[in-house]
Amino acid sequence: MRRQDSSAHEIPSFARYLNKVFDFRTATAGLQDARQSPDISPQSVFLAAFYSFVFRLPSFQQLESDLTQPYLQRWIGSDRAFGDDVLRYSLCGFDVTGLEEMLVQSNRTLKRGKAFEEGRVQGRIVAALDGVEVLSSYSRCCDSCLERRVTSRQDGVKVEQVQYYHRAVGCQIISSPVKSFLAIEWLLPGEGEETAALRLLHRIPDLYGSRFFDILLLDALYAQAPVLQLAEKIGWDLIISLKQNQRDLYQSAIRLFARRPADSTATEKQNGKTYQIQLWDTQGLPFSGDYPQPVRVVRSEEWLTQNHYRQRQLQPETTAHEWLWITTLDPQAFSANQVRRLGHERWKLENNGWNDLTQNWAFKHGFLHACRHRPQTCSPDGTRQPVPNRGLPAVTLILLLAFTLSSAFTLRHSKLFRRYRMTTLAVAHQLHRSLSKLPPSIRAPDS
Repeated sequence: MRRQDSSAHEIPSFARYLNKVFDFRTATAGLQDARQSPDISPQSVFLAAFYSFVFRLPSFQQLESDLTQPYLQRWIGSDRAFGDDVLRYSLCGFDVTGLEEMLVQSNRTLKRGKAFEEGRVQGRIVAALDGVEVLSSYSRCCDSCLERRVTSRQDGVKVEQVQYYHRAVGCQIISSPVKSFLAIEWLLPGEGEETAALRLLHRIPDLYGSRFFDILLLDALYAQAPVLQLAEKIGWDLIISLKQNQRDLYQSAIRLFARRPADSTATEKQNGKTYQIQLWDTQGLPFSGDYPQPVRVVRSEEWLTQNHYRQRQLQPETTAHEWLWITTLDPQAFSANQVRRLGHERWKLENNGWNDLTQNWAFKHGFLHACRHRPQTCSPDGTRQPVPNRGLPAVTLILLLAFTLSSAFTLRHSKLFRRYRMTTLAVAHQLHRSLSKLPPSIRAPDS
């Protein structure tokens, strides 16, 4: 049957969902920026940026074009169109605390509504934490930029340049279909990723409480004593990739497993791939000399067989892989194979988190990086100075809000998504196209 125009997602239904489930109108009312008596309210600026990410627009220039439409003006509560200069000026001085509180309250609402129930592992919610580089530049920099020296070739000559970049650490729920981001922490100049990660892990219990999730998946970079101590204090179970950065523990595990046959074997088939698996599992190995807390280590040797075209013929090819994980999970409740599966689940943050944001949400566009046109404030000596540039953190939080709430709307509410099996990108395009239609005769939900 051919789809009718009515069988499409529209802005009014999306806005009603946000207001009914998340009390979106009330949450946006408290947002503030550093401007004095602005003509365009911070709420309108926020909603314009929010809808631009919901529509998957690649830049604020495209949003400026859409803001000429009176229908979008109605939905964001603005009585006139405005340009990207207003967006930039407002967002550079935006109060990120209010945006983070909106993200926290949205995630709490999702958990109360049992959005994270589906996909629980042995009754537990699983989250992952990892870092990502957001942008880099050889010319544009700001006070918060990190620096590194990069060697490249120009006309056959090696040239060393200073590169400026921003990097962040994020935590995401990965066990449920709605893979919501919980929080993000930016690296400060002169510090490593593990420092920002530890700061984020300290903040999460303050934002959500200690048991918002149960199991945390981490990369080998975070295999450090302070992380294990914090997780034990809060009550999280950990699965951490084990590599040679923890040399003593790694070599002890390898030597121990080399002396004995595999504890169990398994064969799994998924997505046209066949896995032959051998597993070793041991407990009681000291984590490090400085922190001799005994930990459990799981080793997996995997032979992956999949078909590839070689000389126009489909031929099976087998590759070998080895993985090791540190875990605090009880072996009576979680077998070695379950630990292995969870260890591989960390890639969902890479694929369904950072990669999705980069490819489909313009995450690495570099919004408002090094923006110099900012509101000013009076210093103690009476001189006027620009406020600190909060544009990149503000835009990133708005993007994470749009990512979370759009996913919740599509996966939890939309009957059209389930009926027609469309993609989330198609839903975004339908919402964008609905701007060309007359709005219904109801009060604007987002004004």
